[in-house]
Amino acid sequence: MKVLVATKSLEVFHALQGRNDVQIEEALFSGQVYDGLAGARLVIIDFDDLVPHPHSIEMLREVLADSGTLSVSSEEFLAQPDRWLADAMRATGEMTTLPDKMAIAVVSYSGGTGRTTLAIDTALHFARRTRLPVLLTEFTYGVSSITALTGLTTPHLFDLTTQVDAVPAKWKGVTLAPMDYENCQDLPLTLLSKFMHDQMGHHVLTVIDAQWPHALLGSIRDQIDRWLVIANPRPDSIENARKLKEELGQNASIVLNQVGGASDTLALQGVERDLVLSTVQNVDRFEGHLGKKILSLTYGTANWRRYEPKNAFARLGRRLGLSRNSTKSPS
Repeated sequence: MKVLVATKSLEVFHALQGRNDVQIEEALFSGQVYDGLAGARLVIIDFDDLVPHPHSIEMLREVLADSGTLSVSSEEFLAQPDRWLADAMRATGEMTTLPDKMAIAVVSYSGGTGRTTLAIDTALHFARRTRLPVLLTEFTYGVSSITALTGLTTPHLFDLTTQVDAVPAKWKGVTLAPMDYENCQDLPLTLLSKFMHDQMGHHVLTVIDAQWPHALLGSIRDQIDRWLVIANPRPDSIENARKLKEELGQNASIVLNQVGGASDTLALQGVERDLVLSTVQNVDRFEGHLGKKILSLTYGTANWRRYEPKNAFARLGRRLGLSRNSTKSPS
């Protein structure tokens, strides 16, 4: 049984020594805890002892709370070590894998490609499938596209960046940070960069809806792991996507969206692309049909398949909002 030990307490290690049924894995950084969660049956953790790198302690607390893996402080463990180990042996909340921490930008030169819809659907689908923290933000001009499509009134980036007591809203498990460009255009990049860096540290996945070029995007450009360049079947849109991919470099992929009938298929023959998304009915319901394919491209089909329901019963459970089994602590 794997026990993840994230504490400076030597007494914990002494209590575990000589246990042939225990495999100890030590973690002192937040990233080591996140990576070590896979396969762990018990986590002995003192959050104050951890170095918050590269993930925030806040994100780690949320991940642990939703993981279903039994976790306990060193003080609680040392009070009843045999009881905690026995409960961990019986527990069913072991995490088999966790997705890599990522920041992806869904980007295009102009509107009309379905960029914002793809960003929202991807963030919502990630939240539904993993129950892990996900941030949705945007770098656009004019009014907020996220606000327009969700119909929500939430704190915008200017207030979130400049007001200490402003807190991002959550919608269906997704943290929202929409941009109000008229105010944000005068924000110092250093101030915006600090806020975004902190927020990205709190979330496993960050999805950015971005119009290119955008001066404020420089505040987080170096933190983006993958660029998804969105185009539709129009020749000018495809050519723009090709040029943008060249500009962004090797971490950019072309996604052809809103592909319809046979005429589109013929027109796209020989066109460079990494993913083709067909036109979806009632796309504003955000049911995950598009988000699933975006996440499969981002993480790799084999890796992302682990988070998709494998049968009708699992799909029903997701629809009813059933979460992973939780384990009660010893009484």
